[in-house]
Amino acid sequence: MYAIDAHSLSKVYRIYANPKDRLKEALFRGRRRFHEPFWALRDVSFHAGVGSTVGLIGDNGAGKSTLLQLVAGTLRPTDGTVAVKGRISTILELGAGFNPEFTGRENVVMSGAILGIPTREMERRLPEVAAFAEIGDFLDRPVKMYSTGMYVRLAFAVATNVDPDVLIIDEALSVGDQYFQKRCIDRIDGFRKAGKTILFCSHSLYQIRLICDEVIWLKDGCVAQAGDPSRVVGAYENYLRERELPRADPSPLQGDRQTFPWIAKVALTRGDDPIERDQFMTGDELGITVQYEVPQPPAEVHVGIVVWRNDGVQCFGTGTHVAGVTTPRHSGRVRLRIPDLSLLSGDYAVTVYLLDEHGLHVYDQREREWKFRVAQREQAIGLCYLNHRWETDLPSELPKPRQVAWDVVDA
Repeated sequence: MYAIDAHSLSKVYRIYANPKDRLKEALFRGRRRFHEPFWALRDVSFHAGVGSTVGLIGDNGAGKSTLLQLVAGTLRPTDGTVAVKGRISTILELGAGFNPEFTGRENVVMSGAILGIPTREMERRLPEVAAFAEIGDFLDRPVKMYSTGMYVRLAFAVATNVDPDVLIIDEALSVGDQYFQKRCIDRIDGFRKAGKTILFCSHSLYQIRLICDEVIWLKDGCVAQAGDPSRVVGAYENYLRERELPRADPSPLQGDRQTFPWIAKVALTRGDDPIERDQFMTGDELGITVQYEVPQPPAEVHVGIVVWRNDGVQCFGTGTHVAGVTTPRHSGRVRLRIPDLSLLSGDYAVTVYLLDEHGLHVYDQREREWKFRVAQREQAIGLCYLNHRWETDLPSELPKPRQVAWDVVDA
């Protein structure tokens, strides 16, 4: 059963070079065209099963927001159809859904009414909305007085407190601070575990990989790739690298480092020894030491490490949360030891993540800043070296294949 079923969705806009061209086109009654068509979305189809999480990635202007608005019903498609089962709750572009003249409290009640929730029920939910939004007395002030962060806090609190079946989020987390982002990711993960359907647009490729069951990469209004998160995100990262664009996952602002954990230093070692040149041999012991700082109050953090080949192939990834390792809650150092480096000749890079206690929220990250080269002692091809040996002293006849016996059982 599909919660979202979209077939051949397309959306075209008319672009006029001059406002007068609209009048000219109306006077000619379609006999002459004074506009240029712009296809924001063209022939996009996808399904989202009940309880699945689907991620949208792509450059700015690729059509992600348009697709989300079509699914949410705030836009009509030029062509195609979309069906959504259940109650939809959305966090779309900033400013959508709230009346700026109404207070936050009034907007909460109005948002519930739009979704068919009685006023009395929304008033009962108000304390929980207010507790998550954390905007204090501003709840009783007009929304037009809110900062961007306050607006998004309230919008997210409302959207996730109306018991939706389908939650649609359009990059809302990008405007919040680290504290707010972490709470939002935790709540999204709670929705995912509760079997809700989520359509999630984000520039955080780490979160897309971790949270989503399927990923859709939009490019110029069309589906470039769709399917497994690792495969699709990997292809998108290769595309960014070829275009020499900065990666979409920004490191935290310097100001955030006053409050939230951050990566202070990373070092590559051969065993316990520092290396003069970043070069290893296949079979060497590779050590990756990460030093991090945790401000007061102390918090549980985890370290994630990914090793990449220079062509974008993800060779290996792990984390202390995956291995069940307890890390220092204050400032500390952890080391990942790889005693027998099995990588073959090539150029590689290391990405380091500093994560929250669940391994979901990224406090800090360093994308492929530490590079190293591997040389091999013997000829071999492929990605990694598998421990092996050749044998020549074999019997003249190879053992016969094992026979498989079938028993016939009378019904």
